Amino acid sequence: MYICQANGYDRGVATRSRNPRGEGARLREQLLRAASEVLDEVGDADRVSVRAIARRAGVSPTALYLHFPDRDAAVAAAVDAGFVAFNAALRDAAGAERDPRAALEAMGLAYLDFAEHQAALYAGLFSARRAMTPGGVARDEGFDGLVALLQAAEPRFDDATAREVAIAMWSALHGFASLRTARAKFGWPSAADFVRRLLATHLPG
Repeated sequence: MYICQANGYDRGVATRSRNPRGEGARLREQLLRAASEVLDEVGDADRVSVRAIARRAGVSPTALYLHFPDRDAAVAAAVDAGFVAFNAALRDAAGAERDPRAALEAMGLAYLDFAEHQAALYAGLFSARRAMTPGGVARDEGFDGLVALLQAAEPRFDDATAREVAIAMWSALHGFASLRTARAKFGWPSAADFVRRLLATHLPG
């Protein structure tokens, strides 16, 4: 395994049934899921409000404060959950390949697939400017996995070189994903062609 173990939104929604008293963990999960759904739809952590989260969860706004100290903590938890899903997509794609170069290609394709099919969530993850909360997930899992794969594919890469190449590749993937969303009619190459060209540039031969 190469991947390292990496102003409000108020659309009306159906009200969910309240949890029986004492089921605090279930309510917290409900609120977290609601926060994640709102983040996925608005694509900007700064636009997720307490009111939007509570409305989506079918509870009163005060219920959120029973489990999170403030709105930012709830949003940070939702961002963490998004990164868990993102990193799992990269890890699973790379882990399905035995050859490091094939794993790199699979990882790149998984990155672009996530960015395309969960575009708002992807934008929300990488537009969040808040510091990671103590005990939060390692949001750089995917990047760390990319570094490890590069060193497996090219043993001559020392740590500094692998990290430099990983930054260049990650930046290219992010740029391609973001620009493809912003300018859909530009005439972009396919994701597969882009990833193959990217690998050929940074791992020739």
